[in-house]
Amino acid sequence: MITFYKKFFLVLLAPLLLSALVGFQLIYLSKTQSALMPGQSSSIPWRAVLSSDVDNGGSSTVTLKESENGIAYDFLLTKTVQYPYASLAIRFLEQELNANRHIDLSPYNKLRFDIRCQPENILSFTIFSFDEKVSKVGDLATYRIPSTYFSCSPISSTREIQLDKLETPDWWLSQNASLASKNYSLKKTSSITFGNSAQSPLEINSSVVIENLVLEGRSWKKIVLGAALLCTIWGAFAFWVFKEYVKTLTNKVQTRLQKDIPIIGYQQLSLEPHKDKERDSLLRLMVTEYHNPDLSLDTTSKQLGMNKTKINEILKQEVGLTFNAYLNKLRLTEAARLLAENSAANVGEAAHLVGYNNVSYFNRLFKTEYGCTPKEFKHSAVEKK
Repeated sequence: MITFYKKFFLVLLAPLLLSALVGFQLIYLSKTQSALMPGQSSSIPWRAVLSSDVDNGGSSTVTLKESENGIAYDFLLTKTVQYPYASLAIRFLEQELNANRHIDLSPYNKLRFDIRCQPENILSFTIFSFDEKVSKVGDLATYRIPSTYFSCSPISSTREIQLDKLETPDWWLSQNASLASKNYSLKKTSSITFGNSAQSPLEINSSVVIENLVLEGRSWKKIVLGAALLCTIWGAFAFWVFKEYVKTLTNKVQTRLQKDIPIIGYQQLSLEPHKDKERDSLLRLMVTEYHNPDLSLDTTSKQLGMNKTKINEILKQEVGLTFNAYLNKLRLTEAARLLAENSAANVGEAAHLVGYNNVSYFNRLFKTEYGCTPKEFKHSAVEKK
């Protein structure tokens, strides 16, 4: 078995290395990205839409600026209304018609971008998501608006927003009393919006620059294919281990049986007439009656009229075993032969044929003797054929 374990650990390196390679490729290839900026090279068409509280009687302003790698805008929040706001929306468009549309953002779980603003600010990020229960197509006021907040400063920094962990404002839920859940879907997304927060400075000219806006997610199809490949690799390895174990186990038991042949052979020689009648009668009795379940040291002593100690002394001298050990050796050797030579042999039947009424006891003795259960030995012997 030592040889088997050495081979096992050597071969184990192959699936481990393959798994590491597949795992690395899986992490790399399953990653899916869609760059929204620069806008002219985006795979998802969009346009910038500015809005402010002017529509609600306010006087806040927002102005779009040019930016080579992204988008920039200036805004000024005034105190004209209670809740002043200014925002920039990235509105998704139809490829050819240049009309508003919904896109499926569910394959993505993260939005990554570089941002800087002057002065330092706390901004909001909002998704306008169509809700089947309350939303009306084209009426953004009825769309669900899961949101979050993030900080920015004059020094450009990278921000990541988890698209699946946004919060729907309580005030929006209160306006739509039929919706008790804060869960939302990204399958029909109209736009994403960057806007001010309650902590944004008032009456101060502010600017925001957003660059390298990228949607990120995972391709579950590639993950499933990779997992299937890993299962195939380890399944093949497990099959090889099983076959090698069966082969090694069979060889081990066969080697053990070969070592027991001299004992059986000795009995055949010992049946020849010789001067020691006690030894002759004892050995003859054991090799002819070992399959008798009632055969024991007590019954043998009574049948031969021989002292138990004398019986053990004779057997120790002849085969190096005590009565019970030699009896079990005879029975187990014959049981192994029956199981190996007869593919239809039943373990219970073999146990009874060699003198064991208790199959569990037979199983325990067999495993102690040969290192495997009778069932495992029988299976390995059949496999070897």
